[in-house]
Amino acid sequence: MPIRKRSPLAPGAWLAVCGSLAACALAQQAPPALPPVLAEMDRIVREKFFDPKLKGVDWNDAVAKAAGELAREPAPSAPDQNAIYDRLLSTLQDSHTFRVPAGKLPARHWATAGLRIGRDGDGYAVKGVVPGGAADRAGLRIGDRVLSVDGKAYGRDRVSFRDLFFAFEGFPGTAVEITWQRAGEKPRTEKLVRLPEEPGDALAWKSARLIRRDGKTYGYARLWGMSGETALAIVDMLADRAEVARQRPALAGWDGIDGFLLDVRGNSGGYEPDILPTFLRGRWNAADYYLIARDGRRLFPPEYKPLPVALLTNSGTASAGEALALKFQAHRIGPVVGEPTAGMMSGGATAERLPDGSMLWYSARAIEGLDGKIYEGRGVEPDVPAADRGPAGEGHEDPVVDAAVKALSRR
Repeated sequence: MPIRKRSPLAPGAWLAVCGSLAACALAQQAPPALPPVLAEMDRIVREKFFDPKLKGVDWNDAVAKAAGELAREPAPSAPDQNAIYDRLLSTLQDSHTFRVPAGKLPARHWATAGLRIGRDGDGYAVKGVVPGGAADRAGLRIGDRVLSVDGKAYGRDRVSFRDLFFAFEGFPGTAVEITWQRAGEKPRTEKLVRLPEEPGDALAWKSARLIRRDGKTYGYARLWGMSGETALAIVDMLADRAEVARQRPALAGWDGIDGFLLDVRGNSGGYEPDILPTFLRGRWNAADYYLIARDGRRLFPPEYKPLPVALLTNSGTASAGEALALKFQAHRIGPVVGEPTAGMMSGGATAERLPDGSMLWYSARAIEGLDGKIYEGRGVEPDVPAADRGPAGEGHEDPVVDAAVKALSRR
């Protein structure tokens, strides 16, 4: 192995790579260079990971072990190399720090299997099915047990953000193989073909509906991701509720809703839409000018009148979805209802390309709540706990929606 530069590893750690002092002496008294991919991973983590102390991990030893495994004869296969890199990064115990092998994700225009999963007891289960996606067409439903994804078992061991969400994303037309089991039935295996997902704002509008209970009416909408456009869809729904009721026949009565259910179950996050919690907290706009039409003259935009709002979460709510839950609690916007979130919260995940074309994702920043707690690995606890399961039958709401309606009815 040619000598390229002195590694940042501590001198004593090189015994794990050389095997003995004599072998290291043969390397001209200098530590051997790391393979290019490992060297770049090492540099990025040391220089850019949010914690300069690397969470107390013996990173020198971990890199030395990885280098030793990569140097074995015969040379490790590509899958074995991927596993070596995964083991190294897992020592940091950070959900957003992982490597994506080359060719797994396109630079843009991702496609998806339309499936969201999360912790459920001692394993993983379906926590969201995007309407019209491959998972929906295959018949997967909330609560179905996920046993493996592309041959990798999903059981007691905690998986990274990559394996929770990115495993179902990829190039259009590619497939992901999932083995799953419904309670009381035999396991089955399906290949889900990844399809382009509709924009988040379009999905939010499609999900919007009215829930009527005990003489009150509640609006409902579900967010499958976080983006500025998706956040503005919710703003549009609530800012001028009379216009929504007039323009959308399916939402007739929207102008009289008594509360609003914002559903982020199975939401994998993304861009942080600070506009949304700011809007929900209070006055947004009011009467800048008059609009004149055949049906009359009215002040516009109307004053946004805050509503009682509940945020619905489950163990598939991650990243920016969890940050939104923290904001609901910090500013008392409304109750968080459902299951604890995924505990995969990053204050800023960044991806950099490695020499082999793979991508290294890492947490450049972490989130600490106003209460001084770190929520990575623990999740946000709901104010109103409710297990996320399917509806009891036709015409029924699921238990989390039921709990949210009850919580709002008391406000």
